Amino acid sequence: MNHAFPCGTLALDFLGTLRARRNPLPTEKLGTPALLDDWFVESGMLDAAPHADEADLAAAVELREALYLLVEERLGGRAALAARAERFAVALAAGVDVAASAELADAAAAGASAGATASGGATAPGGATAPADPAAIEAALAVLNRHAAEPPFVVQLEAGGAVSATRRAGSAAQGLAAIAREAVEILGGPDAELLRECGRPECTQVYLDRSRGHRREWCAMRTCGNRVKVSAYRSRHRTPTATSTRP
Repeated sequence: MNHAFPCGTLALDFLGTLRARRNPLPTEKLGTPALLDDWFVESGMLDAAPHADEADLAAAVELREALYLLVEERLGGRAALAARAERFAVALAAGVDVAASAELADAAAAGASAGATASGGATAPGGATAPADPAAIEAALAVLNRHAAEPPFVVQLEAGGAVSATRRAGSAAQGLAAIAREAVEILGGPDAELLRECGRPECTQVYLDRSRGHRREWCAMRTCGNRVKVSAYRSRHRTPTATSTRP
């Protein structure tokens, strides 16, 4: 497979097609129309590739970046997310078991909650507030709503002897409409309070925290969670190199 789906929510998984957004060179997983086709099929949204073209690819990236800007703003803004990632990175370097740190978990949950209820700017390091660009937010909303207004893909029931099956068919534009509609439901409903960014500093995947007590820290335990635990374990058990001196 060319794509990963750790969130269980396709609209948020779609955001992950640009990985490690804060890295100098993020990893683009939608580099070609064929990779966009793969995403639709591998996600299970469509049964067959919609044969996307360059225009479809440009529309997909436009939607993805508009959606990320809206999600980012909901989480408190770019500065708040960068500051949280820095706190986690420092903790990991110090050998702190991030998964077991109630202080870090509470700070992350409080930051996400503050971002979800904020009506204006983003919290910057040190408590400063950096207001979002209203024009950028309005433009992102227009992109999201425009895609959401398009007709989604078609779902039909096909008879196959004693067993019936569903068939999902549509164009790339219809697939993007489905993503946009799901995003509208998330951002405009109670699930917006559950939006979180993965706690691994290198990862910028966003997910819905439906865990008990809302203490989920990773987009996926088998990938990011395990990497963080291994890194913290190695840091805690790292043996200092002894320096020998000659008499």
